[in-house]
Amino acid sequence: MKKLVLGNWKMYKTFSDIQGFCMEFNALLKKDKLFNKANIVVGIAPTYVGIIPFGSCNKTPTLTMAQNVNAEVNGAYTGEISFNMLKELNVKTVLVGHSEVRSHLNESDSVINKKVLTLLKEGMTPVLCVGETLQEFEANKTIEVLNQQLHSDLANIDLSNVENLVIAYEPIWAIGTGKTATNDIIEKTFVEIKKILKTILGSNIDKVSLLYGGSVNDKNAPEILRVKNVDGVLVGGASLDAKKFYSIIKSVPEYSQAKVK
Repeated sequence: MKKLVLGNWKMYKTFSDIQGFCMEFNALLKKDKLFNKANIVVGIAPTYVGIIPFGSCNKTPTLTMAQNVNAEVNGAYTGEISFNMLKELNVKTVLVGHSEVRSHLNESDSVINKKVLTLLKEGMTPVLCVGETLQEFEANKTIEVLNQQLHSDLANIDLSNVENLVIAYEPIWAIGTGKTATNDIIEKTFVEIKKILKTILGSNIDKVSLLYGGSVNDKNAPEILRVKNVDGVLVGGASLDAKKFYSIIKSVPEYSQAKVK
């Protein structure tokens, strides 16, 4: 299974900002003789208006992703984007259920579930984000919350499509706060996530990639990426900086392994 390093730009970067990032990132990867040998998938999720500019100026193998998508195929949904629109732009990987979308847009598990099922049916990759609040964490309800979210968000999933599914554990109390779950917490939580997924996916669990997100940066990424069961990271603020994001990519164990070959 390939390691994933995915960046989420949230509501950042203008057209000129994107061009500047691409110029720097393109130059970094152009000089890198190991990246194409490494078993790594890299992706960036700009805002909707940044998808075309990023796709145009990006000269690397980095995937262009989307931060969200509407659950419906079409209809009177002003301000929304459908999966068909994304596919025409060659966007096939979409963040679903991010905590900020759940809270700010009041997105329910039933809507998130519909998005996951539709994306998988269309051969696209949903990156399903799950995680608990600080209050829930301090009340020792992490596993209870994750159990509820995963069972609801993956209800009625077609097991023949799960190879395209990615799960990102993002403890809400560690997003944009500078706080990061300790490696011990991450490891223990991922063990529990795998137990929950086993009840939902059965033996297909080995086809699903598990990511950690929550104040991931170029300093803590090397240790996080070595935690058992962590298949990659979902990066927020650090992905806005080309050099920091590139540093995270190089910290993936598969990168150094490629160097030996």
